[in-house]
Amino acid sequence: MAAPVEVAVEPEVQTGQLYSAVRFNITITNNQDFDDILQLVYSGEHLEWRMPGLIAKSVPGRSSAVTEVMLYPTGSNKGRFEFTVSVIPFRSPTSKASAEFTLDIPYDFSIKSFVCSYSGNEMSFEALVQAPGDKVLEGEFSVKDSLGKTYGPVLFRETVSGEKKITESFAPEGALAAGTATCYLSVSSLTSYFSFSVPPVHSISQKVEERSYGLSKEVVISVTNDGNVIEEDYSFRQSVPLDPMTGMMTKAGDDCADEKGTMVCTYLVGDISPGATAQVSYTVSYWPAFNGYLLLIVIVIGLVLFSFLRVTSPRILKRHSRRGDGMHNIFISVKNPFFHRLNDVVVRDWVSPLAQVLQEEIESTKPVLRKVDEGTELIWKLGEMKPREERILQYKVRPLVQGSLKMPGAHMKFTTGKEGDKRIKLASNGITLG
Repeated sequence: MAAPVEVAVEPEVQTGQLYSAVRFNITITNNQDFDDILQLVYSGEHLEWRMPGLIAKSVPGRSSAVTEVMLYPTGSNKGRFEFTVSVIPFRSPTSKASAEFTLDIPYDFSIKSFVCSYSGNEMSFEALVQAPGDKVLEGEFSVKDSLGKTYGPVLFRETVSGEKKITESFAPEGALAAGTATCYLSVSSLTSYFSFSVPPVHSISQKVEERSYGLSKEVVISVTNDGNVIEEDYSFRQSVPLDPMTGMMTKAGDDCADEKGTMVCTYLVGDISPGATAQVSYTVSYWPAFNGYLLLIVIVIGLVLFSFLRVTSPRILKRHSRRGDGMHNIFISVKNPFFHRLNDVVVRDWVSPLAQVLQEEIESTKPVLRKVDEGTELIWKLGEMKPREERILQYKVRPLVQGSLKMPGAHMKFTTGKEGDKRIKLASNGITLG
């Protein structure tokens, strides 16, 4: 069954030149059993090129009419430009018909080929262009990685007569993300692109900086992700000879051990994005042993100092108590026995999807609750903690299943230092509800 109205354009594609008129013949057909007025509506990128012409025509039922549209391209735009003509009957406006037609204004140059490559941290481009006579071409190269980040552009200006190869290269600021990347060549309004694969690169570099203070020194270890993928839960081990007494000011919990006369500690840095740097630090104190008695005194003093540093380190402890109505009280103790303030203190805890957080039962500082894949996340933004200050955070949960339910440890993040440039993360013990 024929549609109520039809429209056809002939030819569908024409080649034209700037400042020269181009005509398309349009045939409109009224397949209805009655006369109707057919309205012509045009759409496209450069409607300003359309010369004044017919916008509506009365067509008897079961008959057709022929009209034309004339385009007069101006400006400097070249390429393929698509237009659409739609026919809308006056008596049944929902019975619309459309047809597309294209005007091709060829460039006076062409891009014969375009490729690019990425090696090390250098991006190379190579394009073969063609133009008649001596023509000055201005354009740019750029590249976009799999995360959508654009590097460049690299601009060029070349005089082309016949075929000419254009090559450029540059070093992007940072490594391109792993995955499929695309490089682009743009000359005037003509664009060409080339896609290539960037393999994942795992590369971690460490920089150790020592600052001496008389009989002690501070060791700052900077860990930089020089690769192009996120390093998740990154950790490293650092060893220090045990002949000096070593005081760890920041460390990954208590994960330190004496291995054949060497103190070996594991530092949990966490996730490091490409190009990002994380820092950890510790101090080493040296006490020379002049004789046996002095050595004994040094050892005693060192042990006292080491114990003192342990008990004066910020810490977070998690415990619970059971109530008779099937609920459990969860307590998180956050203590700052430091001699200086802790800034930007944030505590996070997680409750399994197999337990319900009783939000209305929270009597102490109320957290922000949000649903995550692991269940429910509780976030306390405590801000600043003064020296020797302790906060007790409490909430209640009700297990939704029988038996034992393990809960992970809570995490505490804070910054220290005069400039707040030292970021530290601590984790509490886990608990089991039974």
